[in-house]
Amino acid sequence: MVVSMLPAWGEDAAKTDIHKYIPVFHGTMRTFYQLSTATGDSRFVVRNARLSAGGFVMPRVDYLLQVDFSDRGKIKLLDAYMRVSPAEGLQVYAGQMRVPFSVESSRQPHLYYFTDVGLVALFGNLRSVGVKAGYTVPSTSLYIEGGIFNASDMTDHTKWNSALTYSIKANYAANGFKPEVGFMSRVPGGKGAGCRINQFDASLSWSYGGLYVEGEYIWRHYCGPMKNSLAYSILADYGWPVKWKWADRMSVQSRFEGVTEGSNGIYVDGVLSANIAARKRLTFGATTTMHYGKVHFDFKVNFEQYFYHRGVKVTADDNNKLTAGAVMYF
Repeated sequence: MVVSMLPAWGEDAAKTDIHKYIPVFHGTMRTFYQLSTATGDSRFVVRNARLSAGGFVMPRVDYLLQVDFSDRGKIKLLDAYMRVSPAEGLQVYAGQMRVPFSVESSRQPHLYYFTDVGLVALFGNLRSVGVKAGYTVPSTSLYIEGGIFNASDMTDHTKWNSALTYSIKANYAANGFKPEVGFMSRVPGGKGAGCRINQFDASLSWSYGGLYVEGEYIWRHYCGPMKNSLAYSILADYGWPVKWKWADRMSVQSRFEGVTEGSNGIYVDGVLSANIAARKRLTFGATTTMHYGKVHFDFKVNFEQYFYHRGVKVTADDNNKLTAGAVMYF
């Protein structure tokens, strides 16, 4: 989770002590055992080993660096940006960061309700290099965020872009409800390499006591003859306090979601092909949580049941499985 490290807007520079410029560190570890109930195979996996560092470089200016040292065994630079707060409620980012779109895709791994991210992330999960701005309307909870980014892969900053990615989202919270809408337009890989994809997102969440319910819907349109795609998800989490040695909260979760047949937007021999298989997924889970100051430790157990059209061939990663493991955030 990215925690704001900015001083209050308008804070006098003379009141900012030098110790405030020392970086603040956060980390997330997620490690699981998985059993494929479709094939009988199993594996242990370090799904995430993230470390972030950030802090002030001057009043109202900070930075964030975030690296995942084991995204299923691979090292990835996730975030590297500067953030400026030129006016109350306004923040401007420059560098590599998450493109603002989708609730599920924007959620940090230690805040996932399940051991796996939702299927809507197939359409919404994107990081790139660019600039964005976020603004909270004074005296309200209305937040608007939008930006312009490279169309090229985030691991390659050397390419010149013939097309850019545009994205914007807005949300508002009141009485336990939080609606959000978003729009993204991009050409994966740039002109000639991919087809322009326009997609709209709408979500609504509601929390009351220990209950949390969330629904999200994404509509995706392709520039070519490819049929429009849909992605949707509805989840519920209910938790209650406990007094156990290794837990102070117990919760249960359920989720139903699906995607229709789609494409990643990249041309193959000049043709846009369907490479995202249509599927539905039903997930049940249980979580125990222990808090110790700002540190929390979760133990999760999930079962995922997939539903495909007859004849579709899939790997164990995208098939029925049982997952159990631990999540730690500090």
